[in-house]
Amino acid sequence: MGQITSSLGLWKSNKNADYPYNSSNNSSERSVTPYVYRRRGSMYFDEDGDLAHEFYEEIKTHKGVKMKRVPNNCLIPQGYIKLSTPRLNKDIPIIIHEAKS
Repeated sequence: MGQITSSLGLWKSNKNADYPYNSSNNSSERSVTPYVYRRRGSMYFDEDGDLAHEFYEEIKTHKGVKMKRVPNNCLIPQGYIKLSTPRLNKDIPIIIHEAKS
């Protein structure tokens, strides 16, 4: 959920994942890597800078106080989060097989 192939991983490079061009033949050939290096965050910031999945505010009614959920259009999305270890991309069909030595 929320996985995208990062822009750094889209470039063809064996030694350095953030170098955008293939150094062997001076072409700007692009290829897709089976790894995901970042994902979209699922949390939001409110106007105070607090971070959470959802926010509630107290609404006074004639019977007392009621909690109302703050809509997401009033909140700022967290953005992209760097993953601690690369994950496999779910959109690229590859077979992982351990080679016997």
